[in-house]
Amino acid sequence: MNLLLELFSTFAKIGMFTFGGGYAMISMIEHTCVERKQWITHDEMMNVTVIAESTPGPIAINCATFTGYKKAGFPGALAASMFGYRHIAKKKLSPILLIVVSAIAGMVIYGI
Repeated sequence: MNLLLELFSTFAKIGMFTFGGGYAMISMIEHTCVERKQWITHDEMMNVTVIAESTPGPIAINCATFTGYKKAGFPGALAASMFGYRHIAKKKLSPILLIVVSAIAGMVIYGI
């Protein structure tokens, strides 16, 4: 499967089948990205979780952005972050603004 499509579909599944908000998604993100797919290490997941709490935007989208950026650069960050569009649309926030902010946060976390 194309990596960008895999990033999007993985985080879309996490977003659709997890109830309780971003904090509830952290364990699903860790299980999927660290244990099953080995996209990031456990230490990276811990760092991302801590930093994502202090950056603007939903914590799950910030974690997805970092993971996507680590795997496929800026296109990966966008693909992984798009799963949050459903939640963004409900809150009447600008999806482009939130995705850009999340992508910037991911790049800051990754050290660019």
